[in-house]
Amino acid sequence: MKKVDSIELHVGHVVTIEITPLMKEAIQVARTARLAGQTKVDSVKLIFPKIAKIPKEEIWYTIIHGVNLSSRGAVTYYYKMKRLFRLK
Repeated sequence: MKKVDSIELHVGHVVTIEITPLMKEAIQVARTARLAGQTKVDSVKLIFPKIAKIPKEEIWYTIIHGVNLSSRGAVTYYYKMKRLFRLK
């Protein structure tokens, strides 16, 4: 059985997401990094290369639940990471 959840990206826009093992792993890595004292940005930097190829809604979900950001914060971090990793 597949695990499904949803996120509200902005008022009235709800997206249903299928939780994959990759997403679960990335969420756990980000939570562990946050508990170890890393910043939210550093936690997202840690997981972004692993999840960069999945759909953006799934990346947003992973950031929201792994780093404990709002949906707007997750979208902002997503675009920052895309720029950061494209430059390297």
